[in-house]
Amino acid sequence: MKMGIDKRLVKFILISFGAIDVIKLLKVILKMRFYLVILLSLIWVFSASSWINSQADSVYGEQSLASGGQDRTMETKIQLEASVDRPELPFNEKLTLTVQASWDGKQDRFKITPITPPECQKFEILGSSSVNEAKMVEGKTKSTKTFEFILKPTETGIGRIGSVLFSYVDNVTEDSSSLSTQPISVTINPPVEKKASRYKILLIIAIALIFIYVIYSAKKKTKKIKIADQTEKEVKIPEKTLEERKLETLSDLSLLISEGKADEFSSKVYKLTTNYLEEKYQIFTTGKTTNDIINSLSTLNLPEEQIALLKDIMSTCDLVKFAKEMVEKERCEEIFSKVKRFLEQNVK
Repeated sequence: MKMGIDKRLVKFILISFGAIDVIKLLKVILKMRFYLVILLSLIWVFSASSWINSQADSVYGEQSLASGGQDRTMETKIQLEASVDRPELPFNEKLTLTVQASWDGKQDRFKITPITPPECQKFEILGSSSVNEAKMVEGKTKSTKTFEFILKPTETGIGRIGSVLFSYVDNVTEDSSSLSTQPISVTINPPVEKKASRYKILLIIAIALIFIYVIYSAKKKTKKIKIADQTEKEVKIPEKTLEERKLETLSDLSLLISEGKADEFSSKVYKLTTNYLEEKYQIFTTGKTTNDIINSLSTLNLPEEQIALLKDIMSTCDLVKFAKEMVEKERCEEIFSKVKRFLEQNVK
């Protein structure tokens, strides 16, 4: 009975003291309500800030993921190929080895180390060249770098072209790598004669025909010139003498007789005679009378017959010229005959 009373007492005491503590706590809280409001505000601000940061972290994570995906898409590979222009060739011809590297992107994506020429068996390298090219393929930039090697056979048989080492650095990822081509075998056959093309043969024939024609024409022309020169020498007409030329002129003057132009005939015959004497004997007749001219001839040792003949001809012409004497046709014909006889006597 005593034990039951003690327990209830203890319980009552604890409850009393607990109620007192709670009441005290509430009083304290009420006194500190201002601080409580501030505390709650701080708690709310902290909670909102944490939520915003979590959202930002989420967005940043998504962006990082997208960026990581983009970096992965920027990773690209170089494709390296090597080929020759033919699998076999004659010993006296040349071979072209082509090494081509291609990739998606611009030329400056990779820094390429200069390649070393391949080791060759039964071939020697005469020269090499390289060319860069970039073009658009389906809206994307595709770049290529091509190397060409010119090779010359050194002996017949199976020739071997060794691997080509291709080293490069990715300028985006800064990774370095290298590739190599597979060795290539080429059959080297004995030398063969090069057959001239049809057009070359026709051109040579045409040139030969033109050359033959030119030579033939030149010889033919030279022969014609020689024949003409020879004919000219053989058929060369001797130059006419002074007397022959005057006789031809006299023959032309005879037409004046038949036309009844005695005065004109006499005047021209006189002129013909004096011109002949000037050319033949270099005596001056212009302005001289017939007697003066005859006296000049006497110093030339001419036959008396010729001097008398000349005097008769010139005197008759003077009568017609100065005395206006009528001259009959028969008289003109007589003068014609005398002049003709005088000229013919002097023809050599």
